[in-house]
Amino acid sequence: MPDYALPRSGVAMADSAMLDEAFPYRQLTLSDFRAPALRADQAAHASAINAHTCARIRPTSDSRFSVMRTRYNDSVVFIGSIEKIRFEGIMIPGCSWWNPDLPASRHDYVLQHEQIHFALVELAARRLTVDIREEARSFMTIQPTAEAAKTEIAATINRWIRSAMEASLEMHTAFDNDTSLFHSPRWQQWWQDKIEKQLAADPEPTGEK
Repeated sequence: MPDYALPRSGVAMADSAMLDEAFPYRQLTLSDFRAPALRADQAAHASAINAHTCARIRPTSDSRFSVMRTRYNDSVVFIGSIEKIRFEGIMIPGCSWWNPDLPASRHDYVLQHEQIHFALVELAARRLTVDIREEARSFMTIQPTAEAAKTEIAATINRWIRSAMEASLEMHTAFDNDTSLFHSPRWQQWWQDKIEKQLAADPEPTGEK
């Protein structure tokens, strides 16, 4: 794959308004791709890119965290902990781009391709939920302010997400190498069947302790 087309971890998102419009895993449609243009580092290659799905991992809305005020050695401290956490894959329409010059005859293939990338992110999120369960249970941070405790909780979660996203890049790249360098409906369907089986075998964790 050329450098401009390589998958990236996508952890950082500068525009918080984009995240507000993000949605969890479901079937994608053309209307989900709302970015008016590609990122600046890809714009010069727009004619060679069919679509770009902006997806990442985030904690689910039912995840719970706590910060408790207490005293230790005659000082006030704040203890932060993670009561419950699950993760989900999300698609972010505001930074997901569809090539307006793509022929209609290619739409189904490209949409299926982007759906598989989204599914790979969802699968990574489900695995992350399981992989960090014990670490989350034992997590505790002691800080001088409540805000510092919240910051440490967020930093830890972002570190977990970053690690999971980076670990999944190998699978995204293998998929692109099989299906992006040339038109291969058979290989792409093989990938879809494979990922759907993995999602079915790895149901969304409840996150319960």
